Amino acid sequence: MAPAIRSAGEAIGLDVASESALAAGLVMGIMIIPFILSLSDDVINSVPNSLRDASLALGSTKAETINKVVLPAAFPGIISAVLLGISRAIGETMIVVMAAGFSANLTANPLEAVTTVTVQIVMLLTGDQAFDSPQTLAAFALGLSLFIITLILNIIALKIVKKYKEQYD
Repeated sequence: MAPAIRSAGEAIGLDVASESALAAGLVMGIMIIPFILSLSDDVINSVPNSLRDASLALGSTKAETINKVVLPAAFPGIISAVLLGISRAIGETMIVVMAAGFSANLTANPLEAVTTVTVQIVMLLTGDQAFDSPQTLAAFALGLSLFIITLILNIIALKIVKKYKEQYD
């Protein structure tokens, strides 16, 4: 994926690193989409058929039933699936190492080489080190930051589910 992105970038005159955040993001997106789709499919299939039948009995078309009944009923689950996918992507290490590299580079440019928090944790904890060494403490601080971000995403998912959840038979 990264060589294809680099070639495409060079074809239009952009300087793209061989390992870039864009390549990692695309690969991560391709890997996370089936996870989100599978969960969303389960949520949509769990909407009671009585709701679909009632909508169709009232004269709605299939498209209207999907847009005005099924998707609103499944919305909290779909949002939860998206947030779970994002949470999973945040903790992913190997894809990012292969596609984005090890460069600890804080940039908003997706065409440059970058790394993730999980890769930095691995790099900081490699080798024998004292427990109170700066590298070990930095790795634990990064791990705590990662945990807090994931916890916040899960809390947001729970609030969305509670806000939009309706009780069905």
